[in-house]
Amino acid sequence: MRLLSRVDVRALARRAATLRLRRRGGGTVTVPEAEGAGRERLRDLAALLCELGAELLRAGEQTAEVERVLNDVAARYGMRVRSFVVPTGLFVRVGGGPDGRGGELDFAPVDGPDLRLDQVEALQSLVERMRAEEVPFTEVSRALRDVRERPERFSPAATILGYVLLTVGLGSMRHATVPAVVGYAVLGAVVGLLRLFGERLPAARTALPVVAAILVTTVSLRWAGPLLHEAPTVLYVPPLIAFLPGAALTLGAIELATGAALSGLARLAGAANVLFLLALGILVGTELLRPRPPSGPGAGADPLGAWAPWAGVLLLGFGFLLYFSAPPRVTVWLLGALLTERLVQSVAAEFAGATFGAFAAGMLLPPMARWISRHSHTPDQVVFLPCFWLLVPGAVGLTSVSEIIVEGDTNGGLDSLVTTVITVAAIALGVLVGAGLQRRPRLSIGEPAPASTPTAPEPVAETPETPPGT
Repeated sequence: MRLLSRVDVRALARRAATLRLRRRGGGTVTVPEAEGAGRERLRDLAALLCELGAELLRAGEQTAEVERVLNDVAARYGMRVRSFVVPTGLFVRVGGGPDGRGGELDFAPVDGPDLRLDQVEALQSLVERMRAEEVPFTEVSRALRDVRERPERFSPAATILGYVLLTVGLGSMRHATVPAVVGYAVLGAVVGLLRLFGERLPAARTALPVVAAILVTTVSLRWAGPLLHEAPTVLYVPPLIAFLPGAALTLGAIELATGAALSGLARLAGAANVLFLLALGILVGTELLRPRPPSGPGAGADPLGAWAPWAGVLLLGFGFLLYFSAPPRVTVWLLGALLTERLVQSVAAEFAGATFGAFAAGMLLPPMARWISRHSHTPDQVVFLPCFWLLVPGAVGLTSVSEIIVEGDTNGGLDSLVTTVITVAAIALGVLVGAGLQRRPRLSIGEPAPASTPTAPEPVAETPETPPGT
């Protein structure tokens, strides 16, 4: 038995805040502010938060969510933080007064490829741990390094197979005939092989969308008509699925709607640039070769039936699992989420039009991802990213841009472009409404303890620390 010192009282207060954070589904939990932090500790924490924020941005998180995570993690260390986050980098200031003056400032750019789904899961697990307890800096740095260096779960052959499944899945949702499915599979394998080699050459990443679009267009124009008896334009978009910026378009619209104008414009500009690069590749391929019309007895093949789009959703899910190295244990949850999104979108569109269908699917996404996370320990982003691709506003956007630039169909292209904008806005609004229906706990910094010894101290016996999760 002993009387608690000021350090003990502060430690117990932090532990009580942790337990309240775990038990409550929302609200704000106040954590006592750390006193006497040296400049070296402030610099280390600022650098650590910059590194963490950069990885979160590579995982596809919204800038507002990254700021919220940095605030919660800094509060867990008893520090105040102010951050400025955009998709290409972030500034973080740790320490100082409530007015933002003083402290230590650091900056980190966001470079490198996006994280795979297994990396996203490992990163989000680390974030949840850092929100719940004060993890040593060295341990966090080691965990972040392990996330970046985590090897792919599957072999190159399985990765290419995953890309083929992605291509066939998206194509089956848009236009499903036996010849078209064969074309999707062949072109998907070619582009998957191209991406496998291209992503290992950082200098080639910028030109990769153009090269892939030229390759897909020329092959489609040369052989789609004579061999598959399909219009070449049917085969353009599905093999380019990994380049389609559907998630960037939607996230950009969400950030514009929430007041993050700079981040939203940056994402939309990046997405528009990718669409124009793909359209440029299609234009170059069209100039190189002229389409050969479908001919022979197989012309005008019958569609596979109403089941084909649903089979496409399942193929899309398995493709995600292989191509983005998702943990096998999330298979059932991911497929269930994709089928549910497709069902809600289809039913809502049947009753009130395609725009309402996109809105309803977007509104369902946040609470469904949160429910799956709570029941399966699967991070929200592992569900969010594939579902964003399922709604495929990027595919519609590429179709509209290619119609304007390549085919000269200004009226039809503008109609498709307007449809893309409306669809993106509907999805973004739905996601905002769905996110507003749930509350998440927040950590905040309280005032430092007074100089005098706190009045409350009753004799407290020393007890072993309770293990996490108890």
